[in-house]
Amino acid sequence: MISNNIKAFVLLLFSFYTVQAQTHLEYEALIAEASLLHLQKDYKKAIPKLEKAFSIEQPDALNAYKAAGMYSLDGNKTQSFKYLNISLDKGWTEAEQLIIDPYFDFIRKNYREEWNAITQKARLKEQEFEKTLLLPELRKQVNAMGIEDQKIRYLKIQTSDPAELNALQQKINELDYKNLSAAKEILKNKGWPKISQIGKDGAHNFWLLVQHADQDILFQKAALREMEKLKATKELDLENYAFLYDRVQCNLNYKQLYGTQVNWTQNGEASGFRGIIKENEADKRRVAFGLLPLRIYALNYGFKYILATAAEASKKDKKDQEDTFNLIAEAKKYYQTKEFQKVYDNYNNASMILGGMTSAQNFEAAALFAKIYNLTNEEQYRSISLDFLSLNYLRGDLNKKVLLSNKEFETFHSENRWKDIISMI
Repeated sequence: MISNNIKAFVLLLFSFYTVQAQTHLEYEALIAEASLLHLQKDYKKAIPKLEKAFSIEQPDALNAYKAAGMYSLDGNKTQSFKYLNISLDKGWTEAEQLIIDPYFDFIRKNYREEWNAITQKARLKEQEFEKTLLLPELRKQVNAMGIEDQKIRYLKIQTSDPAELNALQQKINELDYKNLSAAKEILKNKGWPKISQIGKDGAHNFWLLVQHADQDILFQKAALREMEKLKATKELDLENYAFLYDRVQCNLNYKQLYGTQVNWTQNGEASGFRGIIKENEADKRRVAFGLLPLRIYALNYGFKYILATAAEASKKDKKDQEDTFNLIAEAKKYYQTKEFQKVYDNYNNASMILGGMTSAQNFEAAALFAKIYNLTNEEQYRSISLDFLSLNYLRGDLNKKVLLSNKEFETFHSENRWKDIISMI
């Protein structure tokens, strides 16, 4: 039998670790809230949250770096340099990012001697770090692309002028295409870069480039397959894998697994998570990858979240299926009465429900809109038909023989999008 002393010790130990876990989550909640304010450059509100967090736990390299940036924005050079030194001592390795970071404009311009000393320290630390890597030159290439990626997106966040936003979005599109070409070559020649090859920062920046390659979902899928090979090793950041997996799922109109993707309003604010498969089990999946609970993660985006119960998750999934079924049923009724615009609207709404339409339903919709196009010769119906076929192609769910034997699609055969689909199956 277990003695009372041992039982008491076990209970005490359990209580200690429970308190430790709760304290750590309190720390992470404060860091998440501060991170959102950091992104918004609201240093007046960010600093107290960071300091409260640091009174609970000492900052790691990244959070010390964020604190340094906030103090620079606040015009507090002493605290800014203090946290920069902490960040470097704890392993911050991106000297080039530090050198161009706009958050440090105040200390860069006004305290040249101290700034030169800290950047020299950063370069030396990075040089020492590079000696431990197998592919340091590849890391430099990837990090340079990552810095450009973030720099231009930072500029977009900081402006509200419509003309400037348009110009910046065009530059983002051009840069994404350029980075995509380079990332494809790296993946082809090296597979997914390992942490031992290019460091955690380099691997993170490579992930960032792939994450922003939404214009080439097949490449993102290929990248995921390469990441899969490393999942059981220490060569992969599992958080990066979770983000890319969810991104691809949502791009293919499936529900996500880990809850990394959020819905955005027209005002650029996050309103909640996009659809999650068996939402009540999301935190279990996240914990297995070392990710924080969704209620903490949500604070990074400025909204509150309570994990769904099994009953609530089941109800959500059921409602999505019912809504999809009803919209498709209505669309078919409108087809019978030749109200084709309403057919379009209902199918379009059904297609926006994550995890709603199956590939079989997509194909059925494509054939129906092909029929409507053949009757009306209106381009929107051919376009949406090809949209459904393209989605099935990206999912890997198109049969070339079945597609070519369907007479409804014969009028599409001279269309470039059709030719592209046929050539790639």
